[in-house]
Amino acid sequence: MYEKGFEQMTKPRVVVYRHIMEHASDDTIHGSKSRILEGRTVILGLTGSVAVMRSLEIARELMRHGASVLPVMSRAACEFIGPKLVHWATGNAPVVELSGANEHVALVGNSSSRADLLLIAPCTANTIGKIATGIDDTVPTTFATTALGQGIPILLAPAMHEPMYHNPAVLRNLEIAREFGIGIIEAPVIEGKAKMADTQYVVDACIRGIAGRDSSLAGRSVLITAGRTVEYLDPIRVITNNSSGKMGVALARAAYHAGADVTLVYAKGTVEPPQGVRVIRVESAEEMMEEVLLRTKPDRNDPDILIAAAAVGDWKARTPADHKTPTHGASSLQLDLIPTPKIIDAVRTQNTSIKIVAFRAQHRLSRDDLTADARARMLRAGADMIAVNDVSIQGAGFETDTNQMIILLPDNTEIEVPMASKISVATRIIEAAAAHLL
Repeated sequence: MYEKGFEQMTKPRVVVYRHIMEHASDDTIHGSKSRILEGRTVILGLTGSVAVMRSLEIARELMRHGASVLPVMSRAACEFIGPKLVHWATGNAPVVELSGANEHVALVGNSSSRADLLLIAPCTANTIGKIATGIDDTVPTTFATTALGQGIPILLAPAMHEPMYHNPAVLRNLEIAREFGIGIIEAPVIEGKAKMADTQYVVDACIRGIAGRDSSLAGRSVLITAGRTVEYLDPIRVITNNSSGKMGVALARAAYHAGADVTLVYAKGTVEPPQGVRVIRVESAEEMMEEVLLRTKPDRNDPDILIAAAAVGDWKARTPADHKTPTHGASSLQLDLIPTPKIIDAVRTQNTSIKIVAFRAQHRLSRDDLTADARARMLRAGADMIAVNDVSIQGAGFETDTNQMIILLPDNTEIEVPMASKISVATRIIEAAAAHLL
């Protein structure tokens, strides 16, 4: 596939790799996390920053969600990372020099085989300036010029030293890029550098840029609850459950992927919420209900859908102790518990128009009993959809990375979601909500 030897450029010395547009055989990682980008193509532009070392992580993660990644490199990028390594990581030989094949037109121009998105990561200040002013003297900038003219979505992930990131000219160029409709994945400033955004955030932005364009959730407002609530018995001890928050966080990520404006009311959990999502932290069921009711009032711009995925505790102490309850010499402890509020019931009482997706977790029920119990709960709460699972099934319980669920609708429709990663299950639930509730 490679021609013998590399052509040597005039100074500055750069290695040029003659590109042959040919896909390598499928890698075992392809689609290992989800199939949301199955059949989609991402052009990955690499420019001259040391952050290019992380670009291959991004490429591999996109592939894990089913995407084909076609790399294009500037000469400066080739000085930081070799085309052979990029080829190995993506399964596709990178374009490092345009040829008579007009690769930019074939891949992001007026072509039936054009890509779904152009991501330039890292994107240097130099590259940002060229894109903002229409200069295309590198392979990535020529691809950007062509993609912008064709209407292909473009995302830029800046990376540079902090003073450069605050340069008025760079800030102006970023604003011009935004005015062109180009998405900017903001760089966090760490250790005096505007470092390329976290890999997961870049990948989430890419999925949103592709899947969110065709989703009926695009531009809609979604409110999601997640995590386990805690109820204090005293300042030290609490009543809680084993929920990790993974399913609720996956739902927030899937809704973000679908283009929604997502607010996550998050109690205790073991996973970080996705960037790009508005997060409100709570502890108790009462705090969660207050935040949810505040955001679902009919007289405000309420969300289109409430997805109530939090594992809300059922009981709390009538009067929590002010001090740690002594246990020395005690043979038993009696607790005076009262029920916690039912959040979705309160929401439905307050707002009759909002669409509500409820969740139900049960233990060791037959399938018929499981669905009957969930359907009864859906009707009592006035929910528009409910997703139920049996946590006794291996791989479908708390703290796991996988799940399986049954989605029920008021018209007796049942949708089976087989065992899969929680992000895959979450995507199915979000798709069902978009299809049946909007």
